[in-house]
Amino acid sequence: MEEKYDSISEVNLKRLWWNFKVYIVRIWEELSKYNKQETWSIEMVLQDNKGDRIYSTVPRALVQKWTPILHEFQMYTMTNFTVVDNKTKTKNGVSRYVLTFSHRTKVTHVEVPTFPLQAFRFRSFVDLQNAMLGDADMFDIIGEVVGKEEPRDLITSKGRETKRLVVILQDLDNNRMSCTLFGDLVDQIVPHLQEERVEPLIVVMQYFKVSRWNGKTSVQSNFAISKVHINLDLEEVNFFKTRVVSAGPSSVSRISYVSSPRDWSAADELKNGCVAVKTIEEALNVAQEGPIWIAGTIVSINAGKAGWFYKACRRCLKKVETPVGTRYECAKCGHTHGVAALRYKVEVMAHYETGSICLLLWDRETTQLCGKPAESIFNEELAPDDEYPHTLDNMMVKKVLFKLNVKAANVKQYDPVYTVMKVCDDEDTISKNLPTTLVDNNTHVVNEAGNNNSFDIPGIVVNLTIDNDTHFNMDFTQERVSIIKFKTPAKRVASSVKVATINLKQDEEEVHHSTNRFTRKLSKKMKSQQSDIDS
Repeated sequence: MEEKYDSISEVNLKRLWWNFKVYIVRIWEELSKYNKQETWSIEMVLQDNKGDRIYSTVPRALVQKWTPILHEFQMYTMTNFTVVDNKTKTKNGVSRYVLTFSHRTKVTHVEVPTFPLQAFRFRSFVDLQNAMLGDADMFDIIGEVVGKEEPRDLITSKGRETKRLVVILQDLDNNRMSCTLFGDLVDQIVPHLQEERVEPLIVVMQYFKVSRWNGKTSVQSNFAISKVHINLDLEEVNFFKTRVVSAGPSSVSRISYVSSPRDWSAADELKNGCVAVKTIEEALNVAQEGPIWIAGTIVSINAGKAGWFYKACRRCLKKVETPVGTRYECAKCGHTHGVAALRYKVEVMAHYETGSICLLLWDRETTQLCGKPAESIFNEELAPDDEYPHTLDNMMVKKVLFKLNVKAANVKQYDPVYTVMKVCDDEDTISKNLPTTLVDNNTHVVNEAGNNNSFDIPGIVVNLTIDNDTHFNMDFTQERVSIIKFKTPAKRVASSVKVATINLKQDEEEVHHSTNRFTRKLSKKMKSQQSDIDS
């Protein structure tokens, strides 16, 4: 008489004894966070004859016992588990309940399987483009590798060094999908990515998750549960490979090098049409996070003698605060060095037609615009007290295209400072990509006593005299909104641009409808500040 086995779908906390016949469709080891040479646990995904799956774990005390016995894609009978309820969260997107091995657990390998293995749950590329998937939803995909980027080293938020690689997959209908691999998966696939390869490289990405950014869909690995199967000898893979080969031999290398959008120059990116160029008014009114391009001219630099740079780790570029003895230690990656690097961090105001905006320029972009690295001008130029080096004035007056990273805090108006990701100062590219100007009939002429030059700006502008890090709160926004009074002397400002204060006698209705979208409450705060100045 054939033995009866329980179904995974029936698992609950009421019963103490369970008897399963299952395949191991995924197995891996979790390492100890204290000692990377020690295995902390064995993690598995089990599947029964109905296709139901459940998460299972072998604790550290039993790892040595079960390591030589448990293997992927093999069938076993398993009895005597401790069932743990993971409450409302599913364990790595697999199941609510977790089967935990104990000293009483019994496992027997089934030499002749009694039902077929269906290890993968494939999703099509088209389906992934349209499906509404959460962070816990994982799936499998199959495709031919047709493109690759260069591997990159990176450091996680916890200071752990790892790797990142993007490959391009193609399905049988010639649809393509970008796939990002992290960690050991990079080392696993790199040897198979020779550019002169003529045989198709068929891969199965198991337990991956979807990623969406700026309207584009891609997939990526999800910690240790994800796995890359390369030219696997299974029915699904063999069928896919046969279809690819039957389409005819490739006359060129099957895997081509693909440049990352991060590697594109600003001019290349604008030519590719990745991001639309907008006016400053449009940028200030966007309702969605993501990158945008704007045109503008830097009319003011908000920096004192020490407000234009920061001390950075020479490995990960994270800011280092205070020295430890005679050396600096990075709080992010733990690297120590005798002398910290100096890198630009400059806050500026840019103006274009009827709009003005506060921007934050980092090292690469500032170096491109002013022509010298931060360490060079720090060592060569002695600026007067409360002034930044004169070399930074090279950024002034000329028209520039800025690529901004619009954050949630910008959209919600908690933070008026927009971070610059790239700049383009090529005159030909700029002339071909200038946005359509929005004519604002409510532009106000502003003047400042003691100055002979002037320029027009709409409504309220952002104060650049405060030299603090940004914080996502409304108090910060209110502190930064004031009359526009620059630190730098008038002679440091371009002759075509005039520094001025806003006429605070404009009515509240005009303030409310200004381009920068600040509130009546902020208008009252400005009036209070003006009264303090007058007194």
